[in-house]
Parts: sequence; structure tokens; C-alpha cells
Amino acid sequence: MGRFNEFIWPVECPACGAAETLPFQGYIGLLQWETFQKGEDVFGREPQHRRPQLGPEASLEGRSFWAYGLGDCPRCKAVLWARIEVRDGRFEQLLLVPEPANMYDWGRL
Repeated sequence: MGRFNEFIWPVECPACGAAETLPFQGYIGLLQWETFQKGEDVFGREPQHRRPQLGPEASLEGRSFWAYGLGDCPRCKAVLWARIEVRDGRFEQLLLVPEPANMYDWGRL
């Protein structure tokens, strides 16, 4: 992956049943390798680069949308896909989903 952010969330691995709090990489917010917890503003941090990259689309700042994220289980190494939800510009929740046909897909909430 190129630039991304990490979203921390507790999940249960569907492959082995391990309950872990894991980082999921996603192209969401200011793409500067930041880490976000629930409730944090994904666009509101100071840009580290002159021309910040935004994901998945610049017009989403302060809006509600979802995008896919990717993580892996530290116990069994299973690849885990998630739908990361951002409401009013803040990381709200993460739901495990089957592998998407297009990992760059996203939508408005």
C-alpha cells in the first residue's frame, strides 16, 4: 500500500476466534500514516506535507462515508477486511466484511 492511515478496533478473527485490538490500514482522511481511535477526526490533523493527499476523496472532509480497510490476525495470520465508517469526519466504527471486489471502493453514509 502507498500512503494510508491506521484505524484501531477490537475484533474477533473469523478464522481462529482470537479476540484482538488490531490496526486496519485504510485510504481515509489525510493520508500521512496516522493512527486513529474511535471518535477522532480523520481530517483535522496538521498536514505533514505541502500538498496533503486525501482519501478517498477531498470533498468528504467533515462528511459521513465508509471505505475498506485491511488488517491481519497476529495469531493465525489471516487477512481481515473491514468496512471503516466515518461519521461527520470522525472515525465511528469498523465492521469485518468479506474480501471486496475492489479494495478502493467507498460510499456515502
